[in-house]
Amino acid sequence: MQKIIIVLSLIHIICKEEQLTGQESRRRLILSILKDEKIHSQEELQQRLKREGKDVTQATLSRDLKFLRIARVPDPVEGYVYAVKGEVEMYPEPYLYDDIKRGIVDIQFSGNLAVIHTKLGLGHGVGYAVDRLEIPEVLGTIGGEDTLLVIFKENADKSNFIKIITGGSGLSAE
Repeated sequence: MQKIIIVLSLIHIICKEEQLTGQESRRRLILSILKDEKIHSQEELQQRLKREGKDVTQATLSRDLKFLRIARVPDPVEGYVYAVKGEVEMYPEPYLYDDIKRGIVDIQFSGNLAVIHTKLGLGHGVGYAVDRLEIPEVLGTIGGEDTLLVIFKENADKSNFIKIITGGSGLSAE
């Protein structure tokens, strides 16, 4: 009886290793495809994987994309495409600057902080836009309905911050 249990345990371990190998090979194939081709949707990626002999469900594909930290990013020519994190050329989403310009009423600086007053209801949107721009001088933001607190690194160049968030126009660092 003890030999049967040991054999069954070994079979279970071998099956689990094969499953992980299949998962790992599928994920490597996904990375390879995304590095070589522009893929616009999960359905397109699912069909591409099927041509390579990997028939996966949408749910499995979605989990793989999340695990691999793959996201859809704006492409200046073709709408949105899937990209591997770290290999993404940063093109700020076009609406970010619009949200910032439309929302900001006033900016005041004190030390390594900025208080940005916005039109009512636009504080969160402006905060999201500032975060998405991934400005090197900014450590983080905290947004409310009409106010945004921006925390800078020590000795940050605030005029560069202004230049980035306005797309090179308007406002001055006080």
